[in-house]
Amino acid sequence: MKRDTDRRYDQYEEFFETDEQQLAVTVSEALPSEHAQNPILQLQLTMATNSINHEYARIEFDDTDNSERREELLEFMSLCRQKYFEARQSLEVHDPNALQEFEADLMRQKVETLGRFNA
Repeated sequence: MKRDTDRRYDQYEEFFETDEQQLAVTVSEALPSEHAQNPILQLQLTMATNSINHEYARIEFDDTDNSERREELLEFMSLCRQKYFEARQSLEVHDPNALQEFEADLMRQKVETLGRFNA
C-alpha cells in the first residue's frame, strides 16, 4: 500500500517536464532489474534521484514568478528532502561507509553538472 507522501510525490512528477526531457525520475525507472534486490544500491539511487529532483525543482522555483507554481515546487522539494533523508537514515544503518562515499560522490557530481550545490 502506498503511503500518502508517495502518492503526492507521484502527482508532482508530472509537473517536471521541459520541451526536451522529463526532469523528475523515479527510482523504479532508473534501476536496472538485475540490481533491484540490492538494498544498498536501491537506497543510493533513492537518495540520488531525490537530490537531483530537488535541485531541478529549486532551479525552476528560482526562475518562476507564478506563486501557485512556487507553492507546488516548495511542496515537491519538501517531499524530495523527506525521501532523501529516509533513504539516508536506512543507508547509515546498513553501511555507514557506503553512505560517506556516496554522499561525497553525489556532492562532486552535483557541483560538476549543476555548477552549484544547494541541498
